[in-house]
Amino acid sequence: MSELPGKPGPRLKAAWDALPEAWRPVLRSHLFGETSAEWLADWFTRAGTPVSASTIRTYRRSLQRREDVLL
Repeated sequence: MSELPGKPGPRLKAAWDALPEAWRPVLRSHLFGETSAEWLADWFTRAGTPVSASTIRTYRRSLQRREDVLL
């Protein structure tokens, strides 16, 4: 699954779309798992597509409310 469920913010969507397809399944498990938002934000920044930890937390909360995450 290459698209993110729900409605990710524009920065998170752009960062996700910039990822090579092969990296998405691995990063997806971190994004929807227990990996801290700060670690993910740092990873995205190092990959050249900055996304704030706040954006990641907001996205995760929106999915919890909608129960859209299908791993």
